[in-house]
Amino acid sequence: VTSKAIMGILTGNAVIDDGSIIYENQDLTKIDEEDFHRIRGDKIGMIFQDPMSSLNPIMRIGKQITEGMIINGKHLKSRYKKLIHTERQAIQQQKKALKQLKHQYKLDIAEAKTDNGNQTLDPQKLKEQYQKETADIKTKIKDARQALKSKKKEARAIVKQEWQDEKARIGKEIEALKVKKKEATANESKEERQKYQERAKAEYDKEKAKLDEEVSELKKQMKTADSKTKALLYQKIRTLKDDFAWFKKQQKEKAYGNQRKQLEYEINEKKEELRRVKRVTKRQAEERAIEVMGEVGIPEPEKRMRQYPFQFSGGMRQRIVIAVALTANPDLLICDEPTTALDVTIQSQILELIKDLKNEHNLSVIFITHDLGVVANMADRIAVMYAGKIVEIGTYSDIFYNPKHPYTWALLSSVPDIDSKERLMAIPGTPPNMLFPPRGDAFAERSEYAMKIDFEKQPPFFKITDQHYAASWLLHKDAPKVEMPKILQRRIKNMTSGKDREVTG
Repeated sequence: VTSKAIMGILTGNAVIDDGSIIYENQDLTKIDEEDFHRIRGDKIGMIFQDPMSSLNPIMRIGKQITEGMIINGKHLKSRYKKLIHTERQAIQQQKKALKQLKHQYKLDIAEAKTDNGNQTLDPQKLKEQYQKETADIKTKIKDARQALKSKKKEARAIVKQEWQDEKARIGKEIEALKVKKKEATANESKEERQKYQERAKAEYDKEKAKLDEEVSELKKQMKTADSKTKALLYQKIRTLKDDFAWFKKQQKEKAYGNQRKQLEYEINEKKEELRRVKRVTKRQAEERAIEVMGEVGIPEPEKRMRQYPFQFSGGMRQRIVIAVALTANPDLLICDEPTTALDVTIQSQILELIKDLKNEHNLSVIFITHDLGVVANMADRIAVMYAGKIVEIGTYSDIFYNPKHPYTWALLSSVPDIDSKERLMAIPGTPPNMLFPPRGDAFAERSEYAMKIDFEKQPPFFKITDQHYAASWLLHKDAPKVEMPKILQRRIKNMTSGKDREVTG
């Protein structure tokens, strides 16, 4: 739920009551869908747990990687959603109010029935009040739906007019440039054009020979290289070809002459501008997809573009999902248990790939997992969550060597290590029903260290160090002093002495 809120992909009936998600000095809970289009993918990417839940089994891989880039280019659709956002939100808020009213009515009726005859709550009056308030909310929902219907009609007209205005504006600018280009062509002598063309051809022949030589050498190296090195060599070839394509375009422009070249360039820029108003081109998306597939270690990406998910192994499918997330060069990558469905060998490869990509792309990574081994391998800072809330946060060393919350103690004590001999700790009970969140500390019912206040009031964060905080009443100055479980004390002692874990870096 937290990661989906960050991405702006909560279900349509979701309503955020409270809290904030601050990214680049803006609250993501307050922005609309059009603004999310500039963030989702471009700024923040996400990898889901099961690659096949993200991939369509009957769609070619190439199309699945490129569709996000193409869809994100449909700015007119985003504009339409922005215009009707307020009206849609109003309906959802009223629906939520109706649901809360129904729940409160059930609680009041239950209390009235157990009132031991005092009759401080009259069931009949409660029913009448409930029916009246329900009718009022339903009227508001009806009015909000009518307002949404009118707003949709208005929004469609606005978007259509904006598109026509933009098309007409750019069309006029293109026509004016074409007139100037025609005049420049007429004023340019045949001898000048011949001179430009001869010079451009000589430069082209020289660069083409250089390219062929370098590509031939790299292909020779690929024959004896391992798969990872092959991917890097292939990427070098792609880079050389891309550089040459850009050079070729420049040489072609030179052959037209300086003034006409500049006008031709401005006309082409205007035509790209017009397409961007509505969509990203398919060719642009495919070129970027092939580039990213090479980065994540998929061999022969141009060939693989035409294959289907069933033709890939589990590890390769997860690489495809990573490639989808990387197509827009995000600054932040959210990984939702991306290795859970993989065997340990492939899991290790994917984790190493993510670490390499983090360094190469200067990524920040949010890694969601239940596997403490993965946490130890990946994390710089760790947030331990229970019942939807962070209960402890700190550096790797803080959480593994100096944990403070009873839930963190239980987690670390319930996982076997190389020296485990005694019976492991188990966490009693079950997680709370979050439809009816508990009062106080959500972990209190399952904690042997719980005090009376834990069942009455939610603990605040207590500061242990500048980077280490825990939400536990045990850290209050007046709380009784308790020690972490003996099994965990021994485990930490072993780790700090270097017996159980080699520390690197």
